[in-house]
Amino acid sequence: MTSVLWILFDGGGDRPREGTTPFFAALKPVIDSLASYGSCGMMDPIAPGIRPGSDTAHLALFGYDPYKYYTGRGAFEALGAGVDLKPGDVAFRTNLATVDERGIVVDRRAGRYISPEEAQEVEGLMAKIGEEIERKYGVSILYKSTVEHRGVLVLRGAVSHRVSDTDPHKVGEAIKPSAPLDGDERAKVTAEVINEITARFRSLSKELEANKRRGSKGEPLINAILVRGGGYMPSIESIHDKYKIRAAAVAGVALIRGVAKAVGMDVYTAEGLVGTKFDKFDEAVKLAVQLMKRYDLVFLHVKGTDSASHDGDFRGKVDVVERLDAALRPYEAVLRENYVVVTSDHATPVSVREHTGEPVPVLLYGPDVIRDDVTKFSELTCWRGALGRIKGIDITPILASYLGLSEKFGE
Repeated sequence: MTSVLWILFDGGGDRPREGTTPFFAALKPVIDSLASYGSCGMMDPIAPGIRPGSDTAHLALFGYDPYKYYTGRGAFEALGAGVDLKPGDVAFRTNLATVDERGIVVDRRAGRYISPEEAQEVEGLMAKIGEEIERKYGVSILYKSTVEHRGVLVLRGAVSHRVSDTDPHKVGEAIKPSAPLDGDERAKVTAEVINEITARFRSLSKELEANKRRGSKGEPLINAILVRGGGYMPSIESIHDKYKIRAAAVAGVALIRGVAKAVGMDVYTAEGLVGTKFDKFDEAVKLAVQLMKRYDLVFLHVKGTDSASHDGDFRGKVDVVERLDAALRPYEAVLRENYVVVTSDHATPVSVREHTGEPVPVLLYGPDVIRDDVTKFSELTCWRGALGRIKGIDITPILASYLGLSEKFGE
């Protein structure tokens, strides 16, 4: 059975700096060899100039128009974290952060690394706040840590996702008050609940043992929670029903697991794959190759390139690409017998440290794929390839066609 291994470098796209990009600079003989025997091109994850979020980009890449199916990131994040969302639940994405005495954000990620012990302590604090919230508003809350500084907040009761974020999305600004985005009473209550959580977290976080340890070492305190991306679980036709593809995803990030689950993929993770720029890929690649025997398409998500980009870490981004390529080497012969896609969900240039709207490189290898003259996978070279410039939503139908699963349009 022929299948597809789809490798996605989250935020892997970049802008040239001194004539190079991380993809161009990386020593990646396996990926470059596949490029030299396949077709390359440039891809707009959503549309030219649109700055994609990872959630909307992945929906598009899996073949679902995000303008139709996107209902907010929080629901996908919660689903990927293993939270059983019920009808009417509203889920939000959260960051643990550091603020000064005036409430000005000085670190949106509280140093980024949150230990499992610290995460457990934060969950306990949120449970305490939840008891207060339920007594006062009749709304129950569930908070769960995911990776590093990230977490999910689920509100259950007479609530709405139509409220504004509290995350200012940049340092040097104060946490924003949440406000209702329409006249619905549920939106008003939801905004009040979020603001109460924000205030109580700032007050009670002084009690955290984690902050006592961090304070003694001069490390960023975990003294604020930023809330954004409220949403509810959308109704989505499965990727098998829509494209006849049996698909699996190997991912360490809750959001990506959530989007994959939402479209009907079976979701796996592997030792060493937790969603940081320090991830180890040997077990993840081994699992992905094994799954290719059982699925038409196996999606392997690599978060570290995006994490390095947000840190402004050019060398770290290169290193993530090189370590993934090294993990592929024992399976190069297997890959040559199947299809391989390599791309990104969006560009996160190291110089910008945020998502941007330019196209990203894309590679499609297969025994019967047209070979072009591109020999190196990068932004500086793939624009010359046979795939030309395509959109993210084109990828899955193209793969379904190569796998012989597409239905004929017309007679």
